[in-house]
Amino acid sequence: MKKDLRILTVEDESAVAHLLALVLCGPRCQVFSATDGEDGLAKVATSEPYDIIITDHKMPRMTGLEMVRKLRARNYSGKVVVLSAFLNDATVEEYRALGVDLMLDKPFDMDELRHAIDVLADEVAAFAQRATL
Repeated sequence: MKKDLRILTVEDESAVAHLLALVLCGPRCQVFSATDGEDGLAKVATSEPYDIIITDHKMPRMTGLEMVRKLRARNYSGKVVVLSAFLNDATVEEYRALGVDLMLDKPFDMDELRHAIDVLADEVAAFAQRATL
């Protein structure tokens, strides 16, 4: 039986966090939320692994970039998506160097995000299947 996809959204704007949960939630998907990078790191440390983390870049206390750096230092190998209106060329390069899977500008197209998450979910499932062989 295929396991549920676990997604963590890290977003300081509650309306965007709720929208992400509505768009991404489904019968085989669980969506969890964190309010900033520090909260996101705490949830990653105290929970079952997340398959995909979707983060904003500009947040109080800890940016998405700082959070992704710390995740990679902790050997988090799951998929990472960045949604932000505040990405510049230097920041994009830093995220790429950290192996971020996707970066989308805000405001984002919900269909584009849903499709991208579906593609990443297929990659997660394929990896899990190879791991059990």
